[in-house]
Amino acid sequence: MKLRAVAPALMILTLGCVAPPPAAPTVIVILPPPAIAVEPPPADPPRAIAIAGGGWSFAHGDAARTGHVDAPAIRAPRVIWRAKIGVQGWLNAPVIAGSLVVVPSSGDAHNAPDPRDGVVGIDLASGRPRWHAHLGGDANGVAVSGDRAIVGSDDGRVTAIDLQRGATIWSVPVSGKAYASPLPVGDQVIVGDASGTVRALAIADGTPRWKVQLDGAIRGGAAADTSAIYAVSQGGEAVALRADGSTIWRVRLDRAAAGAGVHEVYAAPMITGALLIVPFARDSYYSTPGVLALDRKSGKLAWLAKGKGTSDWGNVRMTPALSNGALVWPEAYSGDVVGLDATNGTVRFRSPVGACFFPSWASPAAAGDVVYVPRFDGSLYAVRAASGSVLWQMYLGEERRVGVLAPTKGGSIASCVWDVPSGAPLYSPPAIAEDGTVIIGSGEGFVYAIGEAR
Repeated sequence: MKLRAVAPALMILTLGCVAPPPAAPTVIVILPPPAIAVEPPPADPPRAIAIAGGGWSFAHGDAARTGHVDAPAIRAPRVIWRAKIGVQGWLNAPVIAGSLVVVPSSGDAHNAPDPRDGVVGIDLASGRPRWHAHLGGDANGVAVSGDRAIVGSDDGRVTAIDLQRGATIWSVPVSGKAYASPLPVGDQVIVGDASGTVRALAIADGTPRWKVQLDGAIRGGAAADTSAIYAVSQGGEAVALRADGSTIWRVRLDRAAAGAGVHEVYAAPMITGALLIVPFARDSYYSTPGVLALDRKSGKLAWLAKGKGTSDWGNVRMTPALSNGALVWPEAYSGDVVGLDATNGTVRFRSPVGACFFPSWASPAAAGDVVYVPRFDGSLYAVRAASGSVLWQMYLGEERRVGVLAPTKGGSIASCVWDVPSGAPLYSPPAIAEDGTVIIGSGEGFVYAIGEAR
């Protein structure tokens, strides 16, 4: 089956929507940048970029977008609370700031303005909403920096919201819908939009600092380490930038990984060790997974994922979770969960866990050696990072039928379908609190807190 034949249906899902810990903004000090380099960076690089972290204040957990936290894993799940806040799309990743859960919402009507559009602050312990900050379109990614949440939305603006009251601190326009999850780096926040512009805004007041143009929309957001900021566009262009926006390297993935079939990139890249992990989409089935790694210092191809057996591989539109050296994600066009060796791109496991669905959008999250995998079938799966074996499965696709299910057998490609027969899919990535509580939203419009049964 060719992906082009179904692209219009998929684009309906993608066109709309979906940090440092509390501290004073850090001033970034860098040496004057040398001339732009396409090949490896200069021998005398700038001083380190200030990266703070802790908790789950960014989408995918941290600035590296690993989706991993050292928190207790849930072995016997129960729903602690649920709250109806509006549709949770694939860009609506919740974040956690101390006792507050911050959730961007696509409202009652996905891809259209409505009163529920915006950001909701929810008490982590009780699930009681504290405030709702309305936006002029579906909210997308959000991040927490100090006393504020920063969010992009379909109204073409990036907005800073006070965490105590939900009041707007500042709001600035960008060039089209602000899809990408913001990334606070030092005293500025990195954002991306539908025009392909990566820009830095001052966290204090939203003042523009710099901008860089890429080919294609910035869908998933940037990642950062202490030496660079990394972004990848939907058009397949990857770039490493210094804190002042100057370029370290810039590559096209279809050239760097010739023959891989790189078509589009929807997800945020991930940093692990010396590598920048890039998930990507193609225009049909391939014999290899849709993941590659670039050397983060030079931008050169480090590895291209290798297939296993004769299995067909679909597109990877989410950022995998990193646990025990494995990149784990729910594979599209299947009922499988995949584990890929992060050092060399070889498949460690491909385990069938549920019914076969063609779409797969939600990024997973990991607590220690357990990975929480949301799948299009409406269930959240807890799987072992070493093998993909299922510890438990909880259905969240329809509020009146929420509950733990007996493990199901994986479906075959012959039975694969495009839509759930009832209820709603899980699109949204989970967040994990320091005590191990998992926060996840559903396409039906509820956000759930899942903890250990007592």
